[in-house]
Amino acid sequence: RNPTPGATMHAIRRTRAAMPVLMLALLACATCAQAASLSPSFPAAGANRNSANSLQPGRITPILNSPAFVATPVASGFGLRNPLKANRVLCAARHIKRQAPVMISESQEERNIWSELRLGDAMKGGVGTMLAATVALGLILAPGPSSAATPEAPATPVEKTVKDKLAGEALSLKISEKTDLLKEILQDIYSGYVDPVDIDKLSETAFNAMLNSLDPFTEFENAQAAKEMRVQVGGKYAGVGMSVAKIPSIGTDRDPALRVVNAQQGYAFDKGVRVGDRLVAIDGADVTKLDAVAATDLLDGKPGTSVKLKLMRDGWDLPKEVVLTREEVVLPEVPLAMILDSNKKLGYVALSGFSQYSASELASALVELQRDGPLSSLILDLRGNPGGLLGSAVDVANLFVPKGTPIVSTKGRLVMPTVGDSDVKAKLQAQDFDQTYYAEYPPLVPRSTRIVVLVNGETASAAEIVSGALQDHDRAAVVGEKTFGKGLVQQIQRLSQPGTQIKLTIAKYYTPSGRCIQSKSYKQAGVGRYGTVEERFSEASQQSFKTDGGRLVRSAGGIEPDVVVKSRSRGMLERDLLEKNAFFQWAGEWEKFHALEGEQMSKAGNIAVVTDEMYDGFVRFVKDHFPLASGPFDPALDKLKEALAELGYAEANPDVDLLKQHMAQLTEAEFYKNKEALRRHLQAALNERFLPAAYKYASSLQGDEQLKAAIQLATSGNQYSSIVKPDALAGAKAAGSAGVSPSLSVQPEE
Repeated sequence: RNPTPGATMHAIRRTRAAMPVLMLALLACATCAQAASLSPSFPAAGANRNSANSLQPGRITPILNSPAFVATPVASGFGLRNPLKANRVLCAARHIKRQAPVMISESQEERNIWSELRLGDAMKGGVGTMLAATVALGLILAPGPSSAATPEAPATPVEKTVKDKLAGEALSLKISEKTDLLKEILQDIYSGYVDPVDIDKLSETAFNAMLNSLDPFTEFENAQAAKEMRVQVGGKYAGVGMSVAKIPSIGTDRDPALRVVNAQQGYAFDKGVRVGDRLVAIDGADVTKLDAVAATDLLDGKPGTSVKLKLMRDGWDLPKEVVLTREEVVLPEVPLAMILDSNKKLGYVALSGFSQYSASELASALVELQRDGPLSSLILDLRGNPGGLLGSAVDVANLFVPKGTPIVSTKGRLVMPTVGDSDVKAKLQAQDFDQTYYAEYPPLVPRSTRIVVLVNGETASAAEIVSGALQDHDRAAVVGEKTFGKGLVQQIQRLSQPGTQIKLTIAKYYTPSGRCIQSKSYKQAGVGRYGTVEERFSEASQQSFKTDGGRLVRSAGGIEPDVVVKSRSRGMLERDLLEKNAFFQWAGEWEKFHALEGEQMSKAGNIAVVTDEMYDGFVRFVKDHFPLASGPFDPALDKLKEALAELGYAEANPDVDLLKQHMAQLTEAEFYKNKEALRRHLQAALNERFLPAAYKYASSLQGDEQLKAAIQLATSGNQYSSIVKPDALAGAKAAGSAGVSPSLSVQPEE
């Protein structure tokens, strides 16, 4: 009955305990045993077990017919009338899974058991034969262990090994079956579907549907996506320092043009390339019909090689050529660092990501800000920072806390390749990923500097690790809005197909106080359904923790700020114009008539301020080229009109049209209601056309209410000290900890 390994060993132990009684009973019936007519015996150890597949006396049946089966028959005179049942006995006694037998090493306990079972060889004759038969019958007929009468003994190391091996084989078999099924489905679709299909796209859809059923961050990446991910986390690539995208042209019927959307300072920008330039040709080849990915592949290349570009700019009569030299381009993670108030020694630095070089770039910015001495206050802006490498988060936090201070802990599993595997793709094994990371170096910013961290709903992952660590250790006050709440760690796992990889969730992370700030749980959407069902953790499930200074913080599905300041709510018109790229397009229109003026201002390092006259021109430009958004309820109102017509109430539709017109008027009124906000977007668009990216970033901070609140807190010693306890960090170091630094070879990705 396919007994479990535990039940089998229990039966063997029971039989061994009853051996003296069995021997006395067997001696009494020895004569009967000799007189009995028994079947021919099974072969001895070493006999050929693979010569036939039929159920015949003296041969191992197909159920155990495998080279991996190494069980030795109990005795050469073993003669049961039912060979199949005898084989089951041997299979059970040796813990062999009949469908997929494996070879198992014997422990000393097993060898002792088998020594007693082989008494038949020593005794010879009928007594030995009957003894072996009785032992076999005892194994077959003995009841399993009863939980009420005799509790099952704990599994021995051998039993545990057997269970693990059998479970592993069962899993391997199931994976193989599902892989064969997927292969069969793809083959049938390719050969039988009514229209031609792209097997690559179809396969990627299947892979991502499977992975996305776990959580939104576990995903398959093809060669192109994997390349982009490597650039993102690596922080560098070989190219010319510019990015392009397909953007429609205003007032023409031409296809969207390849336009420069980023010209990095120190690379393409210094060679005269500007945002908004149209890319016409690369090395003499027309690229107007190429997409952005194909054009980028032509721009990138081996460092030291050159590439000739033909560019057309709004306001030029003819295109111009520029030759760029490819080099190793380091992506900037610090878009802006500046002194906000020299008298108050107030510094500001923004960090946009967590790549391999983020900590060193931030350290350089901090050194520059402190060139004339320590700052009194520092604002670290992490708003909109989506995260990045776990190791980078630890290094960034290390710039602000003392050596030996715990920064973050992870709990989960880490997948590592096994050593010495000769397969094309190394086998993987899961290892514990329960680890605490500590600051390994002295801080770069002295304790006397007050630190305020700016966060919002787009601050996620590694950025939450930094803000959470500084908050838990009372090293900074947090201002803004509750963060995203991504408390999961992903690992990039390369696949055997060149260039492909999966991003796999392997752990959760915890702040030094013990908070897991993951905001949502994920479960599969159901059989046959795509994606996951997200459930935000309730208020009741949130736990309270204490910082080093004793103030309460919560695992609230994100980092809760010490001072809550909501960001300005954008109006419907503003959102619509941003979505339609209207500010970018207007800047190009302005450039047509002021190209020379723009270049002169670019060389001088300043640009024209958007005047009222320029703003009125922008309003006319939008009305001429963009249909104004009439409100978020338009789709619903259109459906209402359809429903009214179907139900026979079409006479009410004019009232719905009046409502839509009124909402359009309210939207248009936003041109003057939100004039200052729209004007700032125009200024940023002009700065982007003619100045390095830092100027655009700086102009976006004008009128920033969250920044104003951060400045007020950072420069007010009393208000700051009421939140942050000055000496709280002194006892925060983990006793006896030497510190653990993240492995660069693993590179878990947040």
